[in-house]
Amino acid sequence: MRAPWLAAWLAFVVLAIGASPASFWLDAGEIGAAGFDLGVAHPPGAPGLLMLLRLTTLVPLGSLGFRMALCSCALGAVAVGLVVAVLQRRGAGPALASIAGLWVLAGLTFVRQGRVVEVYALAVALLMVTLWGLDPAVPAPARTGRRLLAVGAATWAAWCFGDLRLALAPLVIVVWIGALRRGVAWARWAPLVVAMASLVVLTLPFASVGAPTLDWGDPDTLPAMVDQLAARSIRNAFADEILPASASLWLLHTSEALTRISEDLGAPGAVVAAVCLGLAWRRDPAEPTAATGATAAAITWLVGVEAFYAIGINPMGGADRQTGLPLALLAALAVGDVARRWLRDRGRLRWAVLPLLGTVLLLPPALLSGPDLAVTRSWAPHAWSRAALAQLPPGSLLLTQSDDLAAGVSSARLLEGARPDVVSIPAQHLHRPTPEVASPQEAAIWGAAHDMTDETGRIVAAVGAHAGPVALESPRAGLFVTVPWWSEHGRLPLRIAGPGAETMRTATPPEEIEAWLPRLPSAEDRRRLAVGLADWARALVRQGAPIAMAGATLELSLSQVDERHPSALVTLAALRERAGDRAGAIALTRRALELEPGRHAALLNLALYLSLEAETRAEAVALAERAVALRPWKADGWARLQQVRAAAGDEAGAAEAAVRARTTRD
Repeated sequence: MRAPWLAAWLAFVVLAIGASPASFWLDAGEIGAAGFDLGVAHPPGAPGLLMLLRLTTLVPLGSLGFRMALCSCALGAVAVGLVVAVLQRRGAGPALASIAGLWVLAGLTFVRQGRVVEVYALAVALLMVTLWGLDPAVPAPARTGRRLLAVGAATWAAWCFGDLRLALAPLVIVVWIGALRRGVAWARWAPLVVAMASLVVLTLPFASVGAPTLDWGDPDTLPAMVDQLAARSIRNAFADEILPASASLWLLHTSEALTRISEDLGAPGAVVAAVCLGLAWRRDPAEPTAATGATAAAITWLVGVEAFYAIGINPMGGADRQTGLPLALLAALAVGDVARRWLRDRGRLRWAVLPLLGTVLLLPPALLSGPDLAVTRSWAPHAWSRAALAQLPPGSLLLTQSDDLAAGVSSARLLEGARPDVVSIPAQHLHRPTPEVASPQEAAIWGAAHDMTDETGRIVAAVGAHAGPVALESPRAGLFVTVPWWSEHGRLPLRIAGPGAETMRTATPPEEIEAWLPRLPSAEDRRRLAVGLADWARALVRQGAPIAMAGATLELSLSQVDERHPSALVTLAALRERAGDRAGAIALTRRALELEPGRHAALLNLALYLSLEAETRAEAVALAERAVALRPWKADGWARLQQVRAAAGDEAGAAEAAVRARTTRD
């Protein structure tokens, strides 16, 4: 049984080599200010994870960010080792079990989440501990301890993660009821283990009453803790995306999820996994029917729940690979178990099949995930956040709107002590209670914001309550699009106004690109710059600057920074159309839809462009209908459908769309 240990050590080394070297691969929304000033993570909070992160900061190796990333590496290594252990215990040879473990390690989602400070490595570690302990193949003398360990891990996982709450709670309850009916010893102890494991949720109020600098949700009362664990704020913020109201959007999310799992497993591996999931139900004469059925039922149930969660409940997390990670481990278990049964009586044939299986499974995902090493080891997030802070005059107020900059600035200030004179607040959080550790200056800003009833009003009030310089991240974009406050002063990714702004140097997009590109080694890094340039261009248009200036910025971004940036393509297309180049606008918007087929603005814009010519009006109507089929709750989609139907001569259809536009919430 050395293979599980060797696989775990190999996984740890591979992940640690690619672990983030800086403190800035942190998600402020997920973990708060991990390290010294431990906060409370955003809902549901992953209770207990911050304690593990604090322990890793005691390791005298590298930056605090790197030390905490090692926690993810260790948890990922545990998951890989347990995959190998489960398969070996069920009769798989070391070679086959190791291929399954390496297949998990080759997946892009797995290596990304195992190399940065995030919550998802904990999820797969707890999942595998649960499956390792509940496996029917556990020898009878060891079942009591391992079953109880599995119950504890499943309980912890259920408190931390919505998908595992749905997946593991019913599974463990079914297994427990069966064991209770048979009078098995561990079933009598399971409720006590559940109660003890549930104590992990107390880490949330205990952390909160300590008044950390970052306290997402402030769960120091029972109602606040219930809201935190139930992720109420997340569910409210993404109500339109959770359980989509249209079949078309379900299909689109399904396609996107299948694409990601195919990337994680490789296209051949995804096919093999699907086939093996079906073959897992076949009766094996050499094994008890009940054990085979229980294994197949458990894996099928978990795969179904995880797929449903990725497609219907948290599709918005797919782009950042926050969903689908457990599917890779379940696929490895299914393929490994079916393969070991098939190879059992094949003799020397296995030595021909195993190399072929390893090549088919490992090579495609490894070719995709290998370059991700440059992403997680990049210092660009560190440099980007430091450059943002360096722009600020003394005593500035910084209002952020992206997790990227909020995380970077929080890490720089709390973990590295940068710019203690700066007041930094995520603008979207101004509705929350004033932090307990707020200074009088910060309390005045929060208090002014609380006097307002809408988001724009809160931002304007916060700006007005600060006497010194103020900086907005990407003004006239996103949250700040309606804020009537703007200055040309400053440089990417901020615009700065207020006292002292006249001392700031103004940089043009070519200068920014020339300065930043050498410091952006990966496509993910360049995406940051592309987003900033696109926001800059849109702000120029809203400010009334010449269209040519904004268009030149976007063309420069697409040619030198990120040619696959849908937002820049859609915006540049709109500028081309306004300048009279309709053919160019159509071509650019089609390209954006190739990259992101469900992009709402691209569908509406292309429908408008095509409706202006008689021969393309039928396609324009189809595109508008596609937009409302995907998001029937958006009034602008129905308004565009009314417009293109009227252009096509369908007065009845236009009138129907007009009624829907007036009555639809948005």
